[in-house]
Amino acid sequence: MKSAACLPSLVGAASATVGLLVPLYEYPSGTAATTDWTALIAAVDAHPQLPFYVVINDGNGPPYSPNPPSSMPDWAQYIDALNSRANAKTIGYVYTSQSTRSYSDLTAAVDQYASWTTSAGFTTNASRYDIHIDGIFFDEIDTVPTKLTNNTQLTTYAKTKFAERGGPIVLNPGTLVQAGSESLFDLADSILQIETCYTKTEGATDPGPILRCPSGGYSPFTPALAATVGNASQSAKSSIVVHDFYETWSPFVPASLSTLQTDIAAVIKQGVHSFYFTTYGYTTNFTASPASITQVADYAAQLQGLS
Repeated sequence: MKSAACLPSLVGAASATVGLLVPLYEYPSGTAATTDWTALIAAVDAHPQLPFYVVINDGNGPPYSPNPPSSMPDWAQYIDALNSRANAKTIGYVYTSQSTRSYSDLTAAVDQYASWTTSAGFTTNASRYDIHIDGIFFDEIDTVPTKLTNNTQLTTYAKTKFAERGGPIVLNPGTLVQAGSESLFDLADSILQIETCYTKTEGATDPGPILRCPSGGYSPFTPALAATVGNASQSAKSSIVVHDFYETWSPFVPASLSTLQTDIAAVIKQGVHSFYFTTYGYTTNFTASPASITQVADYAAQLQGLS
């Protein structure tokens, strides 16, 4: 294992600090889940100069009734912990159903997150936790030009609603922005242009019977793929998320730490807004090797010369 302290620095390769976009969709209840959330907070504390953008996704997002949802006491202490760290931003998850969900439903979802202020928790002598949300993560965005007007209005609405909180507003098409919709780069803080698997094999499901990495359904991540997000200005407004960071599922063979280092270095050199790598999916095992939250954060910080 190569020590993170020995990693070469890529300082100067990117004009701005590349942050971590963490899709930790795990419900924070039970030993395994709370271990993952605790590890995230520890990583935030370990690297105070590294930005963390953490997507909060309770039950696939709004609508919530009541709002905040009745499950909030389970989440409250973790959202509060993130909100108390200067280098962390919380982002509310909103699905768009390939940009077919009604504009009124989507703006209502934004409004629900914007209204969050404080909440009690289940811990002993729980105080009023700070559960405010800083920005929005719009999932399943379709960047076909015929939906540009709708996507523009939606992004502008969210930007205005969260202007005082610093965002970010992230759009997730999961694939490259289509020609004719490039103006979205001028509005969003970032666009998740690459969301893919590292592995070249199929077998894992999350949740249920749907394959995360269906055969022939994606381009496995390679360092060269990072460059496809576009020119320097588009890269600075792009995010990359890579899941299923292993060689084979059955038998399970993890990818190497040296490969993780190489791939993260390529993403940082590209100068993107943010990225993340995870060993499995988004709902469990964020402390699993090789792409644990600790290791990914360590590499991200060390490669950029950050504390």
